Amino acid sequence: MITVKDLHKNFERVHALRGVDQHIEKGEKVVIIGPSGCGKSTFLRCLNLLEVPDSGDIWIDGEKITDVDCDVNKLRQKMGMVFQQFNLFPHKTIRENITLAPTLLGLMTQEEADAKATELLTRIGLLEKADSYPAQLSGGQKQRIAIVRSLAMNPEVMLFDEPTSALDPEMVGEVLEVIRELAETGMTMVIVTHEMGFAREVATRCIFMEDGKMIEEAPPKEFFENPQSPRLKDFLSKVL
Repeated sequence: MITVKDLHKNFERVHALRGVDQHIEKGEKVVIIGPSGCGKSTFLRCLNLLEVPDSGDIWIDGEKITDVDCDVNKLRQKMGMVFQQFNLFPHKTIRENITLAPTLLGLMTQEEADAKATELLTRIGLLEKADSYPAQLSGGQKQRIAIVRSLAMNPEVMLFDEPTSALDPEMVGEVLEVIRELAETGMTMVIVTHEMGFAREVATRCIFMEDGKMIEEAPPKEFFENPQSPRLKDFLSKVL
């Protein structure tokens, strides 16, 4: 589903990604962990070209998205992304937030988009909030809405950039439960998170990043119970 070769990204004096290579199969749940500033979010944002790499190549479902001829907007329809902040439109209702993109892009009629919104809101237990505005929702509810807004586009891949980092601790569980249920449907997912227990439970593969490089990866049991690199051992000793 996703192939990355020799990816580099610089921000002035910061070399955020240093020759990253990665291959993610369809249906995998890849969790990326590492210290702040190691390049996790930059890698995620490069996958849908929210950040344009300085060099290297990315293929999504066989299409080379780093080619100048690539239709980036069409590509992004395949990839839902959930950010740390919810990025909901404050002046639109929850239903309008969910239906806006599919109708604006001509992917669905308004009737079809409304039906999809109803289905998704029912799925996460927030149908009664359809006509509410974001300011009337808790942080956990907003993030669950942000997830279903991405799902309304029927994406093939979901990218999560620390989706619980802006939430109060008691709201984290309800958001992780939605992601957990989504993982069970077979969706291809790339998740940047600091929630180690969640990573252990949901991931098919965990990756540890440090200083712009992916220095270790393994299935979650091996990753957490038998880390190989001294740096990962040190990191896990501080967060577990």
